Amino acid sequence: MGKKDKKKKRNILIYILLVISLLVLYSRYIEPYNLKLKEYKIESKNIPDSFDGLKIIHFSDVHYGRTVDLKYLNKIVNLINKQKPDLVFFTGDFIDKDIKLKKEELEEVKNTLSKIESTLGNFAVSGNHDIKSLSDFKTILDGNFTILNNEERLIYFKDTTPISIVGLSDMSNTKVNYEVFEKENPYYRIVLAHEPDELKNIKKYSLNIMLSGHSHNGQIRIPFIGPIITPIGSKTYYDEFYNVDGINLYVSNGIGTSTINFRFLSQPSINFFRVYKE
Repeated sequence: MGKKDKKKKRNILIYILLVISLLVLYSRYIEPYNLKLKEYKIESKNIPDSFDGLKIIHFSDVHYGRTVDLKYLNKIVNLINKQKPDLVFFTGDFIDKDIKLKKEELEEVKNTLSKIESTLGNFAVSGNHDIKSLSDFKTILDGNFTILNNEERLIYFKDTTPISIVGLSDMSNTKVNYEVFEKENPYYRIVLAHEPDELKNIKKYSLNIMLSGHSHNGQIRIPFIGPIITPIGSKTYYDEFYNVDGINLYVSNGIGTSTINFRFLSQPSINFFRVYKE
């Protein structure tokens, strides 16, 4: 092999290593902090006339204490409030399971969340990380969000026809049950559940929309291949949207990171829905 060939191969190797290094740096220090707003338009014949134009914010998987700190949390709250939502939904994993916050830190986070403004209320369900520190989860969200544990809430706006909000416990919690679905439901129903694969258990019931998180849409994705790995609970449904038997499932990218503080081709995001009467 001549000197020119050796030099050429060396330059190619250096170029490859440089590209890999830049991708690693981007995945660690840029993409996890590049928060965006995803906007969706939903049209339905079933939505009551009084809810035509309903604005919903959905966010999930903050994993506070990893890539999300108090400054980042303020950015999240400001972006939510900028949309002037009617409803705000959080679908689990607020504090990462590997993080233990001090009492004063919990109060700082709670006070920051108290700034979220909505017309009709804020609702939340737990995620698998929240189960590990349930008392901290409740400390932070109580008073700021209504935590739904296999419960339904009817939301009224302007007239006597409500919509239904159902929140399910995390699938990793053995106390999950589906009794809330067994009574007849004539209303437009939105289900909050941390793991998107929960849809397999409830699609036989009456519901219109399901909002989930958990998968981070893969957190690290390979072009033309998709996510490298998805956690248990998001093996079937992990991308941002599915229509299953007429039910619209929206899976949040999430905001924080889990296990490793990297994101690639899975930008942290908040979902913003506008719901219209068809």
